[in-house]
Amino acid sequence: MTTDTIAALSTPTGVAALAVIRLSGPESRSIIDQLITIKVPWEPGRVFYRTLSHREKMLDDVVLTFWQTPHSFTGEDTVEISCHGNPYIVESILRACLKLGARAARPGEFTQRAYLNDKLSFTQAEGLLDLLYAPTERALASARAMQQGKLGHALEAIRAELVDLLSHLEASLDFAEEGIEPRVGPEFAARVEQIRAKVAQLLRAAPLGRILQEGALAVIIGEPNVGKSSLLNMLLREDRAIVAPTPGTTRDLIEASCSVRGLPLRLIDTAGQRDSTDPVEVEGARRARTLLPQAQLLLHVIEAHQPFAPAKIELPENVPLLLIANKSDLGLHPSLPTDAISLCALTGDGLANLEARIESTLLAGLSDETETVLTLNARQDATLQRAAASLDRALESLRAQAGLEITSLELRDALHDLAEVIGETNNEDILTRLFQNFCIGK
Repeated sequence: MTTDTIAALSTPTGVAALAVIRLSGPESRSIIDQLITIKVPWEPGRVFYRTLSHREKMLDDVVLTFWQTPHSFTGEDTVEISCHGNPYIVESILRACLKLGARAARPGEFTQRAYLNDKLSFTQAEGLLDLLYAPTERALASARAMQQGKLGHALEAIRAELVDLLSHLEASLDFAEEGIEPRVGPEFAARVEQIRAKVAQLLRAAPLGRILQEGALAVIIGEPNVGKSSLLNMLLREDRAIVAPTPGTTRDLIEASCSVRGLPLRLIDTAGQRDSTDPVEVEGARRARTLLPQAQLLLHVIEAHQPFAPAKIELPENVPLLLIANKSDLGLHPSLPTDAISLCALTGDGLANLEARIESTLLAGLSDETETVLTLNARQDATLQRAAASLDRALESLRAQAGLEITSLELRDALHDLAEVIGETNNEDILTRLFQNFCIGK
């Protein structure tokens, strides 16, 4: 338990109807007691209406709420002050609390105390951070699953199986002179393979985790005047890009964010690909080409009523592509590929089908269970990849009969990596980076 008391504004800054100031630590109640004349019985879970004053100067009429250790978010005595959302009032109350012994909280320090006081696990803290910044309903569901501990529980179960395997293996190594036969036959290898398969299942969720947290980069390409900017506006449901019948209207990259079936997308409209002597248009086309390998989805727009022609630029093979046949209201040309998505960007006809195809393309290879419950952030993905590699090497040593000591070392490395994902290795750099990403007051 910490010995100092921290204070911070927990609602956004600026003028509002209400603001909430949070204090956490052993002196939370005594600090408030010095600001009120009518004492508070401090019954946990109750709210109290009081007037705060400091040095004979009224600060505000407020509502106080108290949570007693250990039954609070931080695990410490916590008082929340709900006051009027005038920034001057908020600053005056905070200044008074600091003068009476509180310390200004650092970013994420309330959540960090909750973690240090065993009120939530490390993966739950990461889920809480994702919850604060989730841009879509789907991202919110994923963050809630992690914040509720589902990923932590899955990893704990895998780790328990691995500990059991290691205990049998190392018992045979430690007491070899006692004549204990090592239990490392086909059954042992099968159990290692089962653990490896469970880790692989979690790793399949990593691409979706990155999409939900960062947004999928979707690049719109095609020749001039086929409706690329109209497609951008349709997906955004607003007039973000200029649409004109003159070819070459879009010369630079236009980026905007939207949500498609709960998946956040970072859309980029690019300059039309054609031969041009205009240096600005040439530079816009060059920028579009350099962007293609970074994309997670390419949206190739063509005209539905015109003869089909492949894209004039070289497309990366590892990036999925959707062929969008715009201007379908003018008819469909016989040469149109069967997998083309018919669309009219002016009327919105075909939008539902396009969004369904975008969703299925981005989620290709993900099971329903992985998609809706467990996703990974970049740190968890990298650490689990190391654990998977250690398990692979352990299986190789078993098959090659390279020695039980080598197998034991590889399994121990995998166990260490699992502990790091859960947050039990106490890596100070990882802890610092996580909690600094929270806002002050959380």
